[in-house]
Amino acid sequence: MRITIINLDKNEKRFAREELDEFVAQLKDGIYRQQYISDYSKEVCFAAEWVKQSGMLKAKSYNSLVLLSLENLRDMSTVEEYKRLATLQPYTLLCFMGHDGHSLHIVCPYAVSEGSTNGQSMLNAFRKLHYIYSSQLGTPLAEHEPSFETSCKVSYDPQPFYHPSAIPITVSSEPETTPEFRTIQEHISDYNYPEEIPGLSVRDSRMRRFHDCLDAAIEKNSDLQNDEEFAIIVLEQLADGCRVMGLPQAWCVRVASYIPLLSDSLGSDAIASAFKTAYLRDSLKNVPMKFTRPSALLAFKTEAYMKEHYTLRLNVMTGAPEYRMNAIGYGFQPLDQAARNTMAIKALKAGVESWDKDLNRYIDSNLIPKYYPMEDYLRHLPKWNGKHDYVGELARRVKTDNKHWESDFHTWMLSMVAQWVGKDRQHGNAIVPLLIGPQGSGKSTFCRRLLPDYLQIYYNDRLSMKNDNDIFLAMSGYALINLDEFDAMSKSQQPILKYLISKNDIKFRPPYGKVMEERQRFASFIATTNNLRPLTDPTGSRRFVCIYAEEIDNSGLINYDMLYAQLYTELQQGRHYWFEDEDNERIMQQNEPFQQVNSYEQMIALTYLAPEETPDDAKFVLLQDIMKHLEKSFPTFTIGKSTDMELGRRLCKMGYDNKRRNKGSAFRVKTK
Repeated sequence: MRITIINLDKNEKRFAREELDEFVAQLKDGIYRQQYISDYSKEVCFAAEWVKQSGMLKAKSYNSLVLLSLENLRDMSTVEEYKRLATLQPYTLLCFMGHDGHSLHIVCPYAVSEGSTNGQSMLNAFRKLHYIYSSQLGTPLAEHEPSFETSCKVSYDPQPFYHPSAIPITVSSEPETTPEFRTIQEHISDYNYPEEIPGLSVRDSRMRRFHDCLDAAIEKNSDLQNDEEFAIIVLEQLADGCRVMGLPQAWCVRVASYIPLLSDSLGSDAIASAFKTAYLRDSLKNVPMKFTRPSALLAFKTEAYMKEHYTLRLNVMTGAPEYRMNAIGYGFQPLDQAARNTMAIKALKAGVESWDKDLNRYIDSNLIPKYYPMEDYLRHLPKWNGKHDYVGELARRVKTDNKHWESDFHTWMLSMVAQWVGKDRQHGNAIVPLLIGPQGSGKSTFCRRLLPDYLQIYYNDRLSMKNDNDIFLAMSGYALINLDEFDAMSKSQQPILKYLISKNDIKFRPPYGKVMEERQRFASFIATTNNLRPLTDPTGSRRFVCIYAEEIDNSGLINYDMLYAQLYTELQQGRHYWFEDEDNERIMQQNEPFQQVNSYEQMIALTYLAPEETPDDAKFVLLQDIMKHLEKSFPTFTIGKSTDMELGRRLCKMGYDNKRRNKGSAFRVKTK
């Protein structure tokens, strides 16, 4: 893969092509060190290989790479920490420190599911990756709109991260909407930030307004002689000016911490406190002060502070609140006890006399909006074209002789999505695909890959059937449950499972709860096993779609957005997502070969030809070898002290010819 090195010489750009491997080597060994130290006269473009032909700039090829940047980092140790976090993501192809020592560049590959690489596919990839990395790193990345000409200054990094086999993220060449992604316009509108200065980007506009406020504060107090007093007053007036200008508080705190006038004299805590105090005035300007009881006033202040600094929501699947710091990160995080304590401490520092119990009272109230993760994902999907069958394409990865598998799998997937959105509150998804095959055939991997990466937290393959509460919590807290090694489930547990999977809502008393609670069920079930006869309850076999698969193709990418867009669209169009009575009867007939056999006569009849059908030239087989064959074929067949005598009597009773040999009895049998 060749990238473009751009040389800036006397206001003229000269373009050179270079292999990515070679660029990384030069980045590491200091070839670009001169540019890193002094003139910064070179840039690198990863998205395309550019050439000049007849004075015109043309793209010789496109690389399907996206450049992400993290800017305004405090020091090199901070850069290294964010680099470490970026390397944990499977999409990171290259990660290196920026030329100024205060930034980080991340290069990620993407793949287009349909069509070819274009500007829209690059934008889709940038938005998805921006969302993922902002969430995982806990801080927003630079918000520049990507293009095939996007470049960054070359740098020097003795320890860049380079992973040539990074996984490309799959995107469409059509417009997409990424869950939780906030575009620049939405970002401004949500927080009432000022409009851009014409000709400047949002970031440059903010920086210009910030420095206007700083310059005004410095000029107004230039006659002060005491340096510390001067810094305190300038900081207070700067914070108030930024508040009036509508600049985001957290962003201002970060920028102010890089100004030596303030950071050297006051420190980061004092800077953050000054901005919190200034912005709190805006938060409380509508709070009634006169004739208000102190307890009510505290409640108003607590709510105003929390809304100003955090976005909260209650995840109905996990049952736990989540939070996001306003104007800092796009990713929500679980609101654990450490986060609650941090919020309480910061509120006290900002002058809000709220203690832990006050904040917890607000967080655990109905004032927090509910968040439905699966429904949110489905509603942000791109539009399905109505032609390509992505569900059938996924089903055909399972190599099976069952001609109904593709349609049965499609119906089950529809029922799973219907379960997520609560389409039928009277019935649950009561069908369980049961993948049967040898060890290493890819059954568990196929099940896990049914959900996209950022929904994997709602996938469970370690459910214990021994505890009712664990089962109930899993049914309301996960989107897909894989009953891995299904044959390990005891005979008494299968009827329990049969009962549970037909339930739509769950009623139970959660751990440490005092009353019964009713929760919506979100989970559907799928199962895997190596046992060729895993079913023990004939009356419940209609709940399972047993499929024998010698091999499953888990190679290549799955276009999850189009897959679930198809299912969601079909549900909205009224397609059946349940199995009719005749389907259930057919499934029960299909499952007969997968039923466990307990009687010796059934095992013999299923393994060998009947005595009258056995040819005269069939060989006599030792009883011990017959027992070993049955033990291998039927898990319920166990060899004990008297098994040979009992099995011999049954064979004689059924009419099989027998002889006495030196090593024991032998019977004339012929396998089917």
